[in-house]
Amino acid sequence: MSYTPSSNDLIAISPMLILCGVALLSLVVQFLIPKEEEAKPLWVLSVLGLLIAMYALYHTTSSPGYGKFFGSQISISPLTVWLSAIYLIAGLITLLIAPPFLSQHRTLFPEFFPLLLFCLAGMMFLTSGYDFIVIFVGLEILSLALYVMIGMARTSVSALESAMKYFLLGTFSSGFMLLGIAFLYGGSGTTNLDGALRGLFLKGYEANFSKLGLGLFLVGVSFKAALVPFHSWTPDVYEGAQTPITGFMASAGKASALGLVIILFNHIPMGEIGNVWKVLMGSIALISMTWGNIVALKQENLKRMLAYSSISHAGYIVAGIACGAGLEALYYLFSYSLLNLAAFAIISYLEQGKHEVTVNGISHLSGEHPLTALALSVIFLSFAGFPPLIGFWTKLFLLQKMAESDLFFNRLLLFGAVANSCVAFYYYMKITIQSYMKQETGAVAGVRDLPSMPTLGFLVFLLCVFFAAGWLFFQPGALL
Repeated sequence: MSYTPSSNDLIAISPMLILCGVALLSLVVQFLIPKEEEAKPLWVLSVLGLLIAMYALYHTTSSPGYGKFFGSQISISPLTVWLSAIYLIAGLITLLIAPPFLSQHRTLFPEFFPLLLFCLAGMMFLTSGYDFIVIFVGLEILSLALYVMIGMARTSVSALESAMKYFLLGTFSSGFMLLGIAFLYGGSGTTNLDGALRGLFLKGYEANFSKLGLGLFLVGVSFKAALVPFHSWTPDVYEGAQTPITGFMASAGKASALGLVIILFNHIPMGEIGNVWKVLMGSIALISMTWGNIVALKQENLKRMLAYSSISHAGYIVAGIACGAGLEALYYLFSYSLLNLAAFAIISYLEQGKHEVTVNGISHLSGEHPLTALALSVIFLSFAGFPPLIGFWTKLFLLQKMAESDLFFNRLLLFGAVANSCVAFYYYMKITIQSYMKQETGAVAGVRDLPSMPTLGFLVFLLCVFFAAGWLFFQPGALL
């Protein structure tokens, strides 16, 4: 049976088509301009493509509007639109931040720009897909692009090692997901999201197929979200990859995986069987937030600290999802993505391609670089949930949602999230203590020839203003 896409079908995926079209165009353009001048035209083309994709995404909310497209293989909803907006914003900020720092490593290759755009298109297909095959294709598009972006620093052994680790483990996780889709199809006879998950309520071997399939699929999703025990790649890849790429991966990449978890749990049927899956994922979330925070306490390298921190934050979000949070989890994702981008932007600035940024290395940063120290403190205190910064409100809204239920397991998750937030406060506060309360100057703080970067400074300033006062006008109700 043939299917001819309608104009509404094409408009629904127009943001992805624009990103892929601009990515292909940039591959051609790089051969038409001199090698020493290729970065700026490709950067301009990529930024324009992202801005047009943002407009197209906004346009899809009114024309063709929310609904199912391509024979119910693509879904456009307020949730998918906001998730796509997170990816596009993260991509735009990465394009504004990354090129100067990649140039310092001599790794600003022309392929960086199309790879970033393909990665964003894959993320959008991942969370807009209403069919497991579309979801898997989106996952592979973003994963393949991300593997190459991480390994672009071909002269760096740590970057190549990170790319290889992520590639090998990511391939295994993709295998689990594909096998899970096969079992879901075997249990229900369809790969449609609702139809495949409805197979959980059938009797006999069909239900067993569906349960096994969903379990295998969630293994792959847990790997992408860096949930324990599928987290082992995270600290090494975060540390080894170039810092701007790490920031993109920790924001947009993390948001896409956790956004998929929100979508899956919105479609798992209610009832006793649905509660079993919530308990399973809630247990993984509780272990993740605990393990991530405990190991983060011992970290000196800021990138590794943020890697273990990301494991714990993934645990908070999944715990909220298991307790019924949807809007609150999305709000947490939006704020957390921006926090990661700002944190890794400042780390990139302090590194300058030469230094490893450690806790001791930023001692007395406020004396040498007061504005940088202030921005770093705002970001890390927001990670910790210090009031009235936006991190406090994201946790508050999520914990309030978790507290609405009287179920013992939900209360256990609530207690675990609160206790872990207290533990995390210790290592986040170390950043401010080292920056402001130490007299001896650290190795990184003592570097006085840090260049002036107005674009980066203005961008971080805007983000810090949002972290400090964004909650006044941007709350969960503004999302959906």
